[in-house]
Amino acid sequence: MLQLSRLVYQALLEHLQAVYPLEGCGFMAGRDGVVYRLYPVANRLTSARAYEMEPQEQVAALLDMEASGWDLLAIYHSHPQGPELPSPTDVAQAHYPEAIQVIVSLQDLDRPVVRGFTIVEGQVGEALLQVV
Repeated sequence: MLQLSRLVYQALLEHLQAVYPLEGCGFMAGRDGVVYRLYPVANRLTSARAYEMEPQEQVAALLDMEASGWDLLAIYHSHPQGPELPSPTDVAQAHYPEAIQVIVSLQDLDRPVVRGFTIVEGQVGEALLQVV
């Protein structure tokens, strides 16, 4: 389970809506399943159908997490025109099996749909997300 405060949840949606119609991406960090910080990272592909995190921003975020004593809890990205389900590319590129994959569908900008998944060795499972 991944627990997000209303502020973190709102920051997530604001980030992804700000880069719409492109895919947005980033990290969620914290401890014991509780997210304390969102790390938006630029999508260097500037694409509406794929993302690749900008390497320097990605490394800076991971180093800051380590210095803060936090764990990488989740990797998030948006599907601007698609469903909130992992695509075959998402499954193939799930290189951090311990991190929950949070996918946000922005098909309806007024009603984003947010879901979490575990992806381990190509196997997809649902992860519970709780906004408190």
